[in-house]
Amino acid sequence: MILGGIRVTTICKADYYYGALLSVLVNGGLAPALFEKENESRQIYTVTTNKDSYIIYAKYHTTPSGSEDFTWSFTFSDNEIQEIINVHQNHSDKTLIFAFICGQKQVSDNNQIIAIVRWDEFVACVDVNKQQSRGTPRLSVKVIKGSPRFRIYGSKRADLLDGKDNTIRIERNRLREL
Repeated sequence: MILGGIRVTTICKADYYYGALLSVLVNGGLAPALFEKENESRQIYTVTTNKDSYIIYAKYHTTPSGSEDFTWSFTFSDNEIQEIINVHQNHSDKTLIFAFICGQKQVSDNNQIIAIVRWDEFVACVDVNKQQSRGTPRLSVKVIKGSPRFRIYGSKRADLLDGKDNTIRIERNRLREL
């Protein structure tokens, strides 16, 4: 955008959400590098810690369902699934993890979260080989008020099975484990 003859950089909505992830990483003592950016629907970063080298596939969503317990559903296009498979296969020297940035339009300190999901958990929820998938590939992050863990499930893994909880429970503070 040009204002008064000066080129001004505009801030996209995505910048706020990916900026939040970068802030958390940097404040945790990490130095992320942008690995790839094609569009604002996702970002890919590389991070090296004293434990491992990671590729972080990040997506954000700002419209959860639910009124007390919130659920964010992240969908993946065929191109995104292929991209995830390629990143996983072509960078075997790094651990691929996912950062699902769960926001809301009305920002407060307690309604914005980042769920870190490992590869094995991702493929347990999303059928990347499209063998058992029901509809669009999707991973959902559910926050139960007061619970120390998030619950994840998706197009490959139902949240309930025979009336019982079938979600994968993940720790809220996984970023500290990197």
